[in-house]
Amino acid sequence: MQNEKPVQTFRRGAIGGSVWLRHGRNGVFYEFSLSRCYPIGEEEFGYTNSFRQKDADDIASVALSAADWIRRTMDNAETVTLGHDAA
Repeated sequence: MQNEKPVQTFRRGAIGGSVWLRHGRNGVFYEFSLSRCYPIGEEEFGYTNSFRQKDADDIASVALSAADWIRRTMDNAETVTLGHDAA
């Protein structure tokens, strides 16, 4: 079963990104998903993976933040695994 909660989230405007820790045949890896939040009532919200043209800048920002977080996390894990932890 996959991890049910994201290990990191990012948000800009109506766009949210979630980073997920996954376990595969070749070990641990990360992936991310994007969604757009929209109101469906006074206090209720829905989520979709369909986007509007005006969401493009926010999508790019969230995607780059998620990718950067994954890259830094993987780099740190490799450094610790190789015994080069600076701490």
